[in-house]
Amino acid sequence: MAGSDEETVEVGMNEERRLCGLAGDDDEDNMDEDRAALFGATADDAIPVDGDGEHVEEPPAPDGNTAKRPRPSTSPVWADYEKLFKEINGKTVRYGARCLHCSKVYSAFSSGGTGHLSRHILVCVKKREKDRMSQSQISFTSDGSMRTWDYCPMRARTELVRLIARLDVPISLGESEAFVEYIKNAHNPKYTKVSRQTTSRDILKYFTDCKAKLVETFTTSINCVCLTSDIWSGNAKEDYISVVAHYINSDWQLEKRVLGLVLIDVSHNGQNIADRVASVLADYGLSEKVFAVTLDNASSNASAMHKLKPILSKYLGLEVIDESEYASSSLNNAVNSIFLHQRCACHILNLIVKEALTTLKPLIETFRTAISFLNSSNQMIAAYKSYCIATGVRPRKFQLDMEVRWNSTYLMLKHLFPHKSPFTTFIQTQYPRDEGEPLLLTEDHWMMAQKVLSFLELFYDATVTLSGVYYPTSPLMIHYLVKISLHLKNYANDVHIRSVVQPMIDKYNKYWRDIPLLYSFAFILDPRAKMKGFTRVLRRLGNLTSTDYSAYLVGTRARLADVYNKYDEKYGVVRLRRTDPPVLSGKSRSTWDEIYDDDGPVLGGVILPGNPNMSRDTSATSLLNAVRSSASNASELVSYLDCDTVNHLTDDFNILDWWHQHKLTYPVLSIMAKNILIVPMSTISSESTFSMTGRIIEERRRSLKPEMVEMLTCIKDWEAAEARLQQNVEDKELEEAFEELYLDS
Repeated sequence: MAGSDEETVEVGMNEERRLCGLAGDDDEDNMDEDRAALFGATADDAIPVDGDGEHVEEPPAPDGNTAKRPRPSTSPVWADYEKLFKEINGKTVRYGARCLHCSKVYSAFSSGGTGHLSRHILVCVKKREKDRMSQSQISFTSDGSMRTWDYCPMRARTELVRLIARLDVPISLGESEAFVEYIKNAHNPKYTKVSRQTTSRDILKYFTDCKAKLVETFTTSINCVCLTSDIWSGNAKEDYISVVAHYINSDWQLEKRVLGLVLIDVSHNGQNIADRVASVLADYGLSEKVFAVTLDNASSNASAMHKLKPILSKYLGLEVIDESEYASSSLNNAVNSIFLHQRCACHILNLIVKEALTTLKPLIETFRTAISFLNSSNQMIAAYKSYCIATGVRPRKFQLDMEVRWNSTYLMLKHLFPHKSPFTTFIQTQYPRDEGEPLLLTEDHWMMAQKVLSFLELFYDATVTLSGVYYPTSPLMIHYLVKISLHLKNYANDVHIRSVVQPMIDKYNKYWRDIPLLYSFAFILDPRAKMKGFTRVLRRLGNLTSTDYSAYLVGTRARLADVYNKYDEKYGVVRLRRTDPPVLSGKSRSTWDEIYDDDGPVLGGVILPGNPNMSRDTSATSLLNAVRSSASNASELVSYLDCDTVNHLTDDFNILDWWHQHKLTYPVLSIMAKNILIVPMSTISSESTFSMTGRIIEERRRSLKPEMVEMLTCIKDWEAAEARLQQNVEDKELEEAFEELYLDS
């Protein structure tokens, strides 16, 4: 054509014959390709071009408007091939096609057919493998738009690992005939079963990957963690020790993670416990990031902490003190260790309540006997069900408590009281007794049980609240010390309960008359309390417990400054980002003084006279002056204590949010507050781990190796953590055990 040195040839004589509906001269079937498709010969071999097997891809480029426009290829075969072009006599000609799946090259001149290309696609190993590995479907996103969903066997295996861990199902689930049939029939016909061995390897890989991400988080984003630990003895005659970390993430939200569940097949002494805890911490790189460890009162735990102190006392960058030197009281109260060992508050509550239940055992045994009689046979349960239906009451069974868990005793009575009338009538008419023998249940029993139930309610609520996972529990301890002390004082004069109160008061004084410093620091770092609220609450506790807390107040103030100084040494560099603290006004001072008015309200709205031993020398102003004089660089601490308290006394106040919002005003103090506020007051988080473990090592899964038990436990906890579903797992399950017992459901 004129004006063109180069012409793209796509339509020839044979193409014109085909357009007229006639066969081209070269439209014969490629018999070699047919033979290859049938017999697997050399048809799939790549055709060498230009002698060296190298194929240079050049896209067709029509030159100007004078070039002949190529006819578009309409065959569907080109969806699986890449067209190859080259110049012949100055013209761009299609000479070949490269398979997009296996990269083999076949002849594909424009004058030739595509039958051999179609036949290759049918036998292409790579394409068949991709088709087997991928199954696309149209699905909808959350905003209603459509997207392509691809089935991926590797993703399916990963999800199978998560399912097995979360539901405590057998590791062999993926190869069970019933499961395979269900998946094939309901979800994916191409699903192939996954063997137990493969699933075990997948669990290891998933655990390793998740652990690596967690280690990276601890390394890059977390400055310290607090731990809880406990030992569990299962039915499989194997004991495990758990190590659980509590920390605040980069968004200032509390997080909890099970770090390890280690077999302890030796004596549960302090050295063995310490060795296993230290090993878990080393695995996660946390040995120098531990602020506090919360344990129960077992003597072996105290011994373990003495072994761990030289290892775990490095967080604030202090020197390691030889273990033998910890015997002296002065070193034992060193700043680097005053918070390290915390006693589980819920365990102490348990000891206090058990003092009462020992005295109340005859009363509780009466109700246990009645419930056991009702549950003694199916016929008895059926008779009670019929009686309830006849009287218009929804029938249900009742759960016996567990003597080792006092909160189950509370729940037993709590769920029994709404059914007092039908339960009493049925027991009185059905329970066998000799002539003249008193009734098993009388009105006196119920009256006394009502007193006991009301008396135990505060302790149950305290246990549940202090076992929280996603909110700070350390600032709540002072509140509960006041509540419990006032509660015991009120019931000390009750004619029905007073006999059990004095032993409980003695136990309370043994553990909590000397208030742990952590409780006080956490209370002061609540912006609704600060030092003025702390002084006020000590006056109140002094009245309730007949204790002079004047020296304790001064000592707490001095220790607060000492601890802040250590944080300033470690984190003082962040003060460069500090904003100016708020300027104090005259109104701030007057409001401060009003709070210290003895006629004003205190915690809980109860007014108590001031303790005469708490002189005005411990007023807010004198305490702040003492802080100023004891710490030359405590400006952040002084500024915080010298500002108004936050007047937000409702339950929706978020302490961590407040410190997050003020971290630029108090850059060092906010770090100190963050560390103190996250210390858990209970080991329930570790005990809930054992609830999961008990299901993992059930009767049919006792052959699991300890390493597999640990991986499944950690994965299950980490999955729950991602959904923030770790809150009070054990208490929720215990509550449900007493609730879901209706006979008509």
